[in-house]
This record gives sequence, structure tokens and C-alpha cells, in this order.
Amino acid sequence: MTEILVLGIGNRLWSDEGVGPAIVDRLSREPGWGDVELLDGGTQGLYLLPLLQTARRVLVFDAVDFGEPPGAVRVLRDGEIPSHFGHRPLSLHQTAFTDVLAAAEFTGQAPARVTLVGIQYERIDGWCEPMSEIVLAAIPQAIALGAQEIASWKSPGT
Repeated sequence: MTEILVLGIGNRLWSDEGVGPAIVDRLSREPGWGDVELLDGGTQGLYLLPLLQTARRVLVFDAVDFGEPPGAVRVLRDGEIPSHFGHRPLSLHQTAFTDVLAAAEFTGQAPARVTLVGIQYERIDGWCEPMSEIVLAAIPQAIALGAQEIASWKSPGT
């Protein structure tokens, strides 16, 4: 069983939609993340299910539509993340990550804790265009919030 899985999801070919994998790339080059599993989940959809079923805690980085100004960073935990089929997806992957969470719950093998650190995208329709400057500028804040979440999970009694 994986204690902590850090998952970046998104499509690198659609400008801001690739922020999740970009964050995991950055984390893999920074010291201090060696005791967690880092994974670029890309757009793998339900292929991620076995990973969720064997992880105790999952931290997800993704581009989302919160209806907020571009670059806004929000943290959603556990029940705050829509986890049932039929909810409006928070991202534009072929299979919404919320569907993968729902499948893990359905099998009775969901992680004990799931946290989503989302960055409001500016554009996701720019095929093969770079990420927007405002989303790139939000990455350090997203990483800091993710690090705080992991630190809280590692605290005694959690």
C-alpha cells in the first residue's frame, strides 16, 4: 500500500490543462519529496483506479473551473470533492477524476484522505500552446498548499 500518492492530472497539449503534470515534474526535481510517490497521471482516467485503491492518502494537482479569476488556487478535501457519477466534472479529461474517485468508493477501496489542489485555468483550448503566465505564477502557491497538506498528514495522530 502506498502511504501518500501525489498525482498530477491533465493534458499537457491544452495549455493550462497541463498544470497538474507540470507540478509533478517540478516536484520530482525538488528535494524533500522522496518519501511520497509522485505520478504524472496525465489523462489516464480509469487506469488510475488501481493506484487510488492502494493509496492511503492522495494529493491531486489539477487545472479546474471553479468559476473564479484565472490563477486562483483552491483546496478541496475529501467530501468537498464531488465524488459521484453525474456531477459536473472539475476538469476536462475524458473521464473525470471525480468518476475515478467514485469508482474507488464503489469498490470499497477508496483512499482514507483525498485532497485536490486546483488552479483556475485561463485557457485550455490552445492546442500545443504554453501555459498562461497567470497559471504558471500560481504554481508555487499550489505547491506550498500541497506541502502543507502532506505535512498535516504526517503529523502524529492523523
